[in-house]
Amino acid sequence: MEVEGLDALVLRLPENVLLLSGFWPMIGATTLIFALHEDSVCIIPDCYETEASGSIWEAKTVYYRYGVLGAPDWSTVMRKHLAGLAKVNSWKRIGYEASFEVVAPSWNSAEFLVPAAQTLELLRVALEGRELIDASPLLQLQRLRKTDYEIGKLRTASEISCIGLEAFQRLVQVGVSGVELAAAVEREIMALGTGYHDAFRVRAFAQVASGPEESAVGYRPNEVSTVRRLENGDVALLELGVVADGYWADRTRVRVAGQPTDEQSKIFDTVRKAQEAAVAQIRPGVTGAQVDDVARSVIREAGYGEFFPHITGHGLGFRYHESSPILAPGSAATLEEGNLTSVEPGIYRSPSGGFRIEDDVLVTSSGMEILGPFPKNLA
Repeated sequence: MEVEGLDALVLRLPENVLLLSGFWPMIGATTLIFALHEDSVCIIPDCYETEASGSIWEAKTVYYRYGVLGAPDWSTVMRKHLAGLAKVNSWKRIGYEASFEVVAPSWNSAEFLVPAAQTLELLRVALEGRELIDASPLLQLQRLRKTDYEIGKLRTASEISCIGLEAFQRLVQVGVSGVELAAAVEREIMALGTGYHDAFRVRAFAQVASGPEESAVGYRPNEVSTVRRLENGDVALLELGVVADGYWADRTRVRVAGQPTDEQSKIFDTVRKAQEAAVAQIRPGVTGAQVDDVARSVIREAGYGEFFPHITGHGLGFRYHESSPILAPGSAATLEEGNLTSVEPGIYRSPSGGFRIEDDVLVTSSGMEILGPFPKNLA
């Protein structure tokens, strides 16, 4: 902030409030004023005081009535506090979240508040005479290298994801539908993951593609779970996002119901070798393109190069998918200690189906660590 000439940051996105306060807001109605030289202030709906008081770090807390009859409009509360703080502290340049096109959901993923035109107008009125600066690049940079505290939280999220991977591995069988598998994975993660290493709020987002047609387009960022039931030799592809107290894990496993064909076994073994070779390549100083090329070379040499259409990995941590680092052809991004990336090569070919293996890999001072390691078995 000092380098950027910023006196304060005004943050409303839950992922950024979490980054700088330790509190993961419930619905996006919390505002964090993170000051360069003064104490930070977190303005929070009073109905969430219990959750906030148990997690927030060193910010002063201001609670306001919310969600009940007679409660003030949140924008009025924010405008009053912002104007008062800016006046007392003589701030001149204030950063805000202007360029977050993709955001992580808050705890209430069904509906949450995001800063948009109304928030910008509120800032202009409350901070009249101050210069508003887009602090999105600065925030993204700070999120790139995880601290020891964050690594511990992310390790917990990845270990919780293994609960879902185990359920998927155990339940894939002839006659089960993708919807049933997705529901079972989500149920077990929430039921058994909540409380694991003191994780307080745990949620899973499971998507299962079943059979050759669904899994052959499994390279899409999201799968659609259907009522189609697995037949003997069908592939089931699990795409799994897990969030534990605001920290994310992203995993994928694939299984075959019944007995796999020789071709399916060959494809799976190729993907496994490609994924493990790429993981072994990760260390500080390596570029995203180098890691991607290792995985792509294994698949290409096995004769499946044209069936690997996506990147090898992406950043994650404060969101399911983050913009950096990227493991892809031409990526000049250099991996640094504290980076967290997925590693997820895949092969998608009809009629065999789609195959992908994905783990979350931390860049350490001397190499890498797989968070939440879990077996890779086809059947």
